[in-house]
Amino acid sequence: MRHNPKRMLHYGAIPMALATVVSGMCNFGFAQQSFTLVCIAWTVWWASVILASAASVLLICLVVSRETQSIESCTAAWLLLVAPLSVCATAGGNIADLLPARLSLITLVVSYTLLGAGAPLTCCLLVLYMFRITTYKLPSHDSIITAFIPLGPIGQIGAAALSLGSIANQTLIAALPHLDSIGTTLLHFGILVALLSWGSCIFWLTHAIFSVIYQRRFATIPFNMSWWSLTFPFGVFATLTSYLGDVLQMWYLQVNFMIVVALLLVFWLFNMVRTVASTWTGSVFAPPSVSCHSSIKDVSTMNSHPSVCSP
Repeated sequence: MRHNPKRMLHYGAIPMALATVVSGMCNFGFAQQSFTLVCIAWTVWWASVILASAASVLLICLVVSRETQSIESCTAAWLLLVAPLSVCATAGGNIADLLPARLSLITLVVSYTLLGAGAPLTCCLLVLYMFRITTYKLPSHDSIITAFIPLGPIGQIGAAALSLGSIANQTLIAALPHLDSIGTTLLHFGILVALLSWGSCIFWLTHAIFSVIYQRRFATIPFNMSWWSLTFPFGVFATLTSYLGDVLQMWYLQVNFMIVVALLLVFWLFNMVRTVASTWTGSVFAPPSVSCHSSIKDVSTMNSHPSVCSP
C-alpha cells in the first residue's frame, strides 16, 4: 500500500476509527460510568489527533511527490486526505463535555485548530474535484460510488462546528470568565456553519444520485470496496441532521434523520452481505479503476472497443 499513493488514502481511516470509538463512548454513556473511562477516552482521542495530523500532512506530501498527478485522476476519494481532521474535531467536542474546565478548554482549542486546518483543505479539494468533473466528466463506472464521499467531510465540518459550539457555550464561562460571551458566539457560529454544511450536503447528495443513475445507463456498476464509501458519508450526514434537529427543534430535520439512519442501515447490511459473498473470489479487493474516465466520448469508445476499459 505504501508504494501506491492512491491506496495510501485509506491510512486516514485509522485515526477516523479511533475518533469514532471516542464519540461512541461519549454518546452512548460508556465514558460517563467513571472518570477512568473518561481518561481512557481522552487518551484515545489524543492518539487519533496525532495520527490524523500526521496522516493528513504526510499523505499530502507523499501523494504530490510519489507520482505525477493530473486533474483527470482526481476523485472524491482525495477528500480522505483531510477528513480525519474534522472527524477528530467532532470527537473532541464530545469528550470535552466530560472533562474538567481547564482540560475541556485545552481540548476545545485543539479541536478548533483541527477544524481550522481541515475545513479550508476540504473546500480546496472540493473545488479541484468540481473542476475535474466539469472538465473530464464523471469518474469511471467502477468508482462512481465515491461520488457520495463529499457528504462525509462537508457534513463533518458542520457537525464539528455545532458540537464544539454547544460545548463551548456550556464550559467556557467557567474556563474563561473574562470572555463571558464567547461561548454564545461560538454556538451561533456553529449553527450557521452547520446549516451551510447541511445545504451543501443536499447538493452533493443530489449530484451523487444523478452520477450513479447516469453511469448505470451505460455500464453495470460492479461491487467493490468503493461501495463502503456509502457508509461514512451517510453516517456523518445523519449525525449532522441529528445535531441540527436537537438544536433547532425542527420536526422536519428529525424525520430526515430517521430516514437517513434507515438508509445507512440498509447500506451496511447490503455491503456486509456482498463483501462476505465476494471474499471467496477475491474480486472485492481489486482496487477501482482510476485510469478510465467516462465522458460521453469515452462511453462511445468503450462500446466500440470493449477492451479499452472492461468492467
